[in-house]
Amino acid sequence: MNLKQEIKIIIKDACQAVWPEREIGLKDIEASRPPAGFGDYSTNVALSLAKTAKKSPLETAEDLAEQIRKSEKSGYFEKIEAASPGFINFHLSEQALEEVAKDILGKKEFFGMSNLGGGSQAMVEFGQPNTHKAITVGHLKSAISGFSVVKLLEALGYKVIKANYFGDIGMHVAKTTWAMMKKELPKEFEDRESGEKMKLIDEAYVEGANAFKENPAAQEEIRKINKDIYDQKDNENYRWYKKIREWSLEHQAEVFKELGVEYDRQYPESEVFEEAIDIVKKYQGEIFEESEGAVIFNGKKEGLNNWVFLTGEGNPTYSAKDLALALKKFSEYELEFSIVTTSVEQTDYFKAIIRVLEKIDKKFQGRYRHIPFGWLLKGNKKTSSRMGETAKCIDVIKEAKELAREKISVEKDYSLEEKEEIIEKVALAGLKFLILSREFHKDINYDPNDFIKLSGFSGPFILYSYVRTKSVLGKVGSGDSGGEVHLNLVKNEERELAGALAAYPDIAEKAGTEIAPHLVCNYLYDLGQKFNAFYEVCPIQKADTEALKNSRLALVKSSGQIFKNGLGLLGIETLEKM
Repeated sequence: MNLKQEIKIIIKDACQAVWPEREIGLKDIEASRPPAGFGDYSTNVALSLAKTAKKSPLETAEDLAEQIRKSEKSGYFEKIEAASPGFINFHLSEQALEEVAKDILGKKEFFGMSNLGGGSQAMVEFGQPNTHKAITVGHLKSAISGFSVVKLLEALGYKVIKANYFGDIGMHVAKTTWAMMKKELPKEFEDRESGEKMKLIDEAYVEGANAFKENPAAQEEIRKINKDIYDQKDNENYRWYKKIREWSLEHQAEVFKELGVEYDRQYPESEVFEEAIDIVKKYQGEIFEESEGAVIFNGKKEGLNNWVFLTGEGNPTYSAKDLALALKKFSEYELEFSIVTTSVEQTDYFKAIIRVLEKIDKKFQGRYRHIPFGWLLKGNKKTSSRMGETAKCIDVIKEAKELAREKISVEKDYSLEEKEEIIEKVALAGLKFLILSREFHKDINYDPNDFIKLSGFSGPFILYSYVRTKSVLGKVGSGDSGGEVHLNLVKNEERELAGALAAYPDIAEKAGTEIAPHLVCNYLYDLGQKFNAFYEVCPIQKADTEALKNSRLALVKSSGQIFKNGLGLLGIETLEKM
């Protein structure tokens, strides 16, 4: 049950009963979680109704609170109180919290899901690594962030298509291909692990980028390779390009699998570049104009930046290819909307892409969205792939695992396979929680010593809290309640935990509608604190009565389910033991 929605209905009915002349809809009523000490939910509806009531907001709140106390649904509340200047604070009753626990244990993984999306299709594009280069921490951040966006939208009832758009054509590809062709590959190179291959390929990219900048002869050779790739010319240049592309995609697949990320549709840049040229030419003179031999979108006329879509040589730029990609997405799927996640530095760029898309067809208005995310910094500094300084995705994951291995004491009777699973999931929980616990647009400085920890604001702490629920149930059992749930909230810690559990559907919905996974992180940390406080002072095995024991077991089971559901929204897998 979504208590927030229930409370909004109760408030609406009370308003209509007191002021029948005033039409009030659910959208006119706000119910939110107030600061600690002011109840479980609060509404400010009396502030807007005071004029109708011809009373002060506080008097209006008191009248409305009294009407709710007299209603059939008053049993949902232990206390309803009006507060200055015109708030009404609701303290949930044991009966309401019991209904929530029943709902959690009945719906399990489906608790907290809604049908706001109504089964409509939505697409989220994320990850977006280039071939012929190593996957960097920026791509890592995009993959983890985008996958969480997918999970949040699925919880709202959308059918989400997970998409990856990767650059497999262009000057960066030609630079790498040129440098790899100059190298003498180590013996049995093709049989090496993909990570080892990518280290050499990434070195080649840096060498090629430097040569292009400093050596006119090399620049000419690289431009020739680039043209041969675009023309798909049957020669050594193109054959080397395809071989390196294959090695790159093999590595991408392995990294994404390790992160638990899967895609429904992968769009290589090479798939859309020809369509990009046709689209720009089709709208030249209408949306695009010629400028110094190139074809541009004159965004300055509309308060945006100018962007080149076709170069003087007639080649499509990133802008043209992104436009073709957007149109392709909507031609392949019946999308309600499509989201693209990239770094904040591309915000102005996507404003122009979206504006061009809307000028082509008004149906795209509000349906193609860009969500920018901040940088994942190393030592509080941005890094450059061209200079070979970017932290590599595989190195970050490896470092997190090594630190997890050092910090976690794994029971000796676990098998080697179980130990490795614990280390891997703890490391990824720490990394994913770190990335998702900040607002998307903010930069993050990653330090494994900060996020691989079993206490405090961290993924491993939430994971450990979940494992503790499984440990309790393993030792004590699930209780003998005959399938019934009866709460007996004797101590404040029990009441606080039950109230936190009731907030989950509201948090999941808000995080999804606002695309804000950090709200889930904050919630899970608060829940973890409340659960561990409950665990410390509320004995279960030695509870005074069997009824109290079963009540506490219900809270443990409900907490475990919510930890699992919430971590699922973050793309974090749970462990049964730790």
